[in-house]
Amino acid sequence: MAGGGWSSLPADLLKDISGRLSSDADHLHIHQVCTHWRASTSRPAACRPWVVTGRGRSGLEPIGEYSFRLPRRDARRLEVSAAPAGLPYCCGASRGWLALVDHAQSPTRLVLWEPLSSTEISLPCLSPLTRVFMSDDPLTSSNWIAIAAQIKGEIGQKTLFWRPGDATWTMLYERGTCQIDTLVFNEGKAYYIDTMRNIIICDFNTGSDPSPRCTRIFHACTVVNKLCRCHRLHPARGVHLVVCKGELLLVVLYLGSHPWPAEVYKPVWTPSQRLELHERVRDLGDHSLFVGRGDAFALSAKEFPAIKRNCIYSADIPWNKSYWISVFNLESDVVEEIPYPDDILGTFAWFCPRKPFLKQS
Repeated sequence: MAGGGWSSLPADLLKDISGRLSSDADHLHIHQVCTHWRASTSRPAACRPWVVTGRGRSGLEPIGEYSFRLPRRDARRLEVSAAPAGLPYCCGASRGWLALVDHAQSPTRLVLWEPLSSTEISLPCLSPLTRVFMSDDPLTSSNWIAIAAQIKGEIGQKTLFWRPGDATWTMLYERGTCQIDTLVFNEGKAYYIDTMRNIIICDFNTGSDPSPRCTRIFHACTVVNKLCRCHRLHPARGVHLVVCKGELLLVVLYLGSHPWPAEVYKPVWTPSQRLELHERVRDLGDHSLFVGRGDAFALSAKEFPAIKRNCIYSADIPWNKSYWISVFNLESDVVEEIPYPDDILGTFAWFCPRKPFLKQS
């Protein structure tokens, strides 16, 4: 580097360094330093997060045949490496991985696939299988957990969990719930809400006892609906749990012309196993929340310049509305709705890849 300064760093070293960056902002900055750095690093082509689009799947079925899209008006398709052969169906999008199976109703293979490195992890297959969630990225953590939802009865679901090295899945919550769309992990606990707004808390912090403790919080729907104090009741069309800056938050999306189309609260669990919502959160700082089916997460606008700060991004189920992405600004209560693309059929899940820049097709 003598004489040339930072601008004379070898191209292969710059490429290696830029490949280790996780922040979109860092990728943009390294690309803007000088002509040599720009020529030696990948061109910023697509920013996170993405949306996984399915093909006409609903209810208790997997997401279905999938594709990656940017959450914009043009809904541009993203090109990734080919999925493992014989696994055309997706039943989960979590932590930058897809859970893939060989058959929609009666799968015999279940593989976790990271599309940018093409890494595969085979898991014992459950049949039937509706959804798979992950606590961490297996490429960066050895202490991760997978949770799967399985059909129970005609409309119910039960959950099971699997840790690396386990020969089989272990029952997590057998009592059964309605359909499960999202699940989040925080401080050794897994939280999920079913479509009847019952909340299940699964505590894995059980010391020498390998069995998690599960608590069911009933009637969260009643508590949420009481939040609306308008002259006309506006029921919630969506309730989600999401972790932002290490804190668990509850997101409420309203139907109709509610003065605040989206609200965020800090949930409190009482000793009598009930939900209370006292403190409303109006400022997420530089962060925004992404909710819908699949993963729910928070991203910082400083690290990911393509997103807006202090907003809630909601990926809607398409047959309910003519919009596939709604952006709620918590500061101004302004709603931006992105029209539903004509060439997409199916359901959606947010997907945050481990690295952001791929060729767009």
